[in-house]
Amino acid sequence: MSIKIDQKDINNAAWAACDTFRGVVDPAQYKDYILVMLFLKYISDVWQNCVT
Repeated sequence: MSIKIDQKDINNAAWAACDTFRGVVDPAQYKDYILVMLFLKYISDVWQNCVT
């Protein structure tokens, strides 16, 4: 049985992840974390498109 994940669930998870960084990470370094996450997402999408 597979669990269906909605866009709302993904948005809530991403928002919660960002909330954990906001108070702990210096705003100047915050962008570094976000850029790394976006890069990993890009690599994941490219890999998935090459495999399929």
